[in-house]
Amino acid sequence: MTDIHDSEEESSGLRRPLTDIECRWLACARSMAKAGAEAVQPLISGWEGRQVLGRGAGGDRTMEIDRAPEIAIEGALAAGAPFPYVLVSEESGISGTVGAEWRVVVDPLDGSLNAKRGLEPFCASIAVAKGETLADVQVAHIRDYVRGRSFSAVRGAGLPGVALDPRRFEEQLVEIVLMEAGRPDRHHFTYDELSSMGAVKRSRDMRIRQIGSLALSLCYVAVGVADVLVAAVRARSVDIAAGLLILAEAGGGATTLDGEPIWAQKLDLDRRCPFVAWRAGLDGEEIAARARSIGGHLIPRLDRLPG
Repeated sequence: MTDIHDSEEESSGLRRPLTDIECRWLACARSMAKAGAEAVQPLISGWEGRQVLGRGAGGDRTMEIDRAPEIAIEGALAAGAPFPYVLVSEESGISGTVGAEWRVVVDPLDGSLNAKRGLEPFCASIAVAKGETLADVQVAHIRDYVRGRSFSAVRGAGLPGVALDPRRFEEQLVEIVLMEAGRPDRHHFTYDELSSMGAVKRSRDMRIRQIGSLALSLCYVAVGVADVLVAAVRARSVDIAAGLLILAEAGGGATTLDGEPIWAQKLDLDRRCPFVAWRAGLDGEEIAARARSIGGHLIPRLDRLPG
């Protein structure tokens, strides 16, 4: 697999030159992710990182391994933001300049359960929007904390520094389906039902993988490492805002499993609809139809969820 990383040849993955505003926000996002990476490294798989500090604004337990990169990322944002902003962060909640037209959506550590146990992968997910919905995200940056690999996108321009190999997207065969699901008692689909996600024909070689990070799962689908992502969880915007833009700019697509418009979802901390995503070159309508045909089984039982 080719490493996807920041490149001095920014134009190699672009359909148009970046504006000055886009360059400044992208540079800020990269600085934020770098600061988060430096803060999280000493805490990976250690007992200090597992210290529970309470519950974050997103509802999950906040551990030291969550708090440290968040502080570093917010510090880098405050120092480098080119314009006033509203911050939406999984741990600290919503803050910043009231009424600001820019909204920065951050998950300082997507895959924190992996990180605290010493598993891979986990990452920082940063999205910059001019508006309040997923459709308004303009700049995205996701950094794999473990491998130092990063993925970026700018709306309407593409993936800076990444020239995608079109041969990855020519084949209709679905070989790898990524799965993100919650606790087993919250779902009632059978493992065999996922075989229907093989587009065009049922592939005997199709395999299911779960990596524990929605943001990176979307990136892997975007660049053709995986073919489909079935996210049978009520995802928050902090988990998917950056990854969805990266996917869209790479030619892929996504839709919710209950028919709600995915791009109209608010950039806040509410849990929303499970969804399915696919790489470029696949029949998105067929994949969406297949996912919805078993959607009632894939969607978490909401009555079992708190809140």
